[in-house]
Amino acid sequence: MDLIADTSFLVGLWRKQSWAIDFAQANRQRVLGIPWIVLGGFWHGAIRAGHNGEVVRKFLLSGMPIYDVGPIIPIYAAICCEAQKKNFYVEIGQNDLWIASTALSLRLPLVTRNHRHFDKIEGLRLEVLADDSHR
Repeated sequence: MDLIADTSFLVGLWRKQSWAIDFAQANRQRVLGIPWIVLGGFWHGAIRAGHNGEVVRKFLLSGMPIYDVGPIIPIYAAICCEAQKKNFYVEIGQNDLWIASTALSLRLPLVTRNHRHFDKIEGLRLEVLADDSHR
């Protein structure tokens, strides 16, 4: 595994947005890890939007699911304490704290468009994707 996916990246791939497709094509040799929390969030949004569950399941096979939270939990607890101490806990939200903890525990960069949340987490490496269509 080489990268960790944030929900924003999966949504971009699902919607076939050029910034996500370009990154995926340029990094096709790298293995993408998808944390359980990202899988859950993506599934929730897709089903709520009325997408076919079987199509969603096949789409999510493009990455490697990460279900083992054992090594992630202590990192999550430390990040939560730090976020509370520095007053950005509510701003980031639980899901993004779990996602960041997963990337930190595996010592892998996080692929995201949502850098304003993740920038606050010390030691987290990001691969920030931009939508060039708005320039």
